[in-house]
Amino acid sequence: MISLAAAALASGCSKENRDVPAESAAPRSDVPLRIVLDGNDSDAESIRLAWSMTMEQPLSIELIDVAQPNVSDQIMHADVAILPQQSLGGIVSAGAATTLSESLLQDYDQRYGKSFPAVQEGLGKYGGENWGLPVGAKVFALLATDSEVECRTWADYHDWVKLLDGKAAEPLAKSWAAASFLNRCALTFSRSWLFNRMTMEPEIVGSDYIDALEQMKATVSLYQTQAKSPMEIWRGIRQGELRGGIGYELPAGISLADDSQDRPEANERPEANERPEANGGRRDGEEFDVSVFDCPMQTETNRLWFGPQTPLAFITSGCRQTDASKAFIGWLSGGERVSSVRGQTDRFSQTRSTMQDDTAQNETVYSRWLAGRLQTRQVVPGLILPAAEQYYSALDEQIIRCVTGDVSAVDALTAAAAAWESITDKVGRKDQAAAWKATLGFGM
Repeated sequence: MISLAAAALASGCSKENRDVPAESAAPRSDVPLRIVLDGNDSDAESIRLAWSMTMEQPLSIELIDVAQPNVSDQIMHADVAILPQQSLGGIVSAGAATTLSESLLQDYDQRYGKSFPAVQEGLGKYGGENWGLPVGAKVFALLATDSEVECRTWADYHDWVKLLDGKAAEPLAKSWAAASFLNRCALTFSRSWLFNRMTMEPEIVGSDYIDALEQMKATVSLYQTQAKSPMEIWRGIRQGELRGGIGYELPAGISLADDSQDRPEANERPEANERPEANGGRRDGEEFDVSVFDCPMQTETNRLWFGPQTPLAFITSGCRQTDASKAFIGWLSGGERVSSVRGQTDRFSQTRSTMQDDTAQNETVYSRWLAGRLQTRQVVPGLILPAAEQYYSALDEQIIRCVTGDVSAVDALTAAAAAWESITDKVGRKDQAAAWKATLGFGM
């Protein structure tokens, strides 16, 4: 059994039998559709239940962890894989997925509504071809209890946080800190993005990155809360423990207790927040409205960046039920009753402008904002090359060390760059240079 990164070394990227022809409908079958999902039991059950209310074919959903060494084998023994976009390059290089034809994507657009421009341009593509169908497209937003907030720059955001008496946060929990940092970078400058295209030398030791991290560290010093995920920040604002920050929506259908059970420390509160007067005298159980705004954007063009957790649906190279698999991933991207899935998971979101589902009845302030935010076609590429999760992890570790005061921005990014160089050499510098070009949209 081999990991995606190892499989990339062994198998390369064959173009044989990768294209999937468009079909008009999936045949009825009593044979379960085999699905692997990087998620939890609640995600699987919500998908299974919503699908059962529209289709008779049963689903067999196996939970996987893309960081585990046997993930490539598991994917190729399934029909469909639902995985974070950071897995894209590794899956392609391992030969574990098939391409999605333009005619199939056009059929989805006709059936379920046209994909938002940012989704169409910036998700699921690798090496100039379509591999994964986006089933979520959440991006960070500026969240506040105030109905009017204007932060044009990250310096403005810093000054605004000063006014909140420490009751603010941005995603700094493990696996989220690097995403917060890269989101800031993507909306601040447009040059020298992540790697040198020819040599694969890391660009993250450049002055733009150092300045961005120093600014981030200064703002983090104002926060008086524990490191949180974007969903925990939304929850904190709803409950009155926070007055603002960076994050995205926690769907109303997710139990707050269930959402934090994997992170016991999320239930702990600073002593100041345990006093009623610290929460503005709010009553137990009272919830506040959350206003949603764009994050500060300092680039000339309207850009956005999708984080590594953004979910994509793939048809695997081991698929035995092609028609049913195409029907399933199309449905998951915008079919009937799929809004109930989005209301019970923190991963999925609307990716299309019009829906077959009752989405309009389930709109939230965040979903309305997101639909507008996704109208841009300027999407900054993420780390989706093989071993992407290793690059993210190395950067995440150093960002956390920096913002918690252990090291300077220069030292943190220098250490992250050294780790990136080691990862690149281990996977293969020539192969990774080609993979980075594929990430940027060049053909393979």
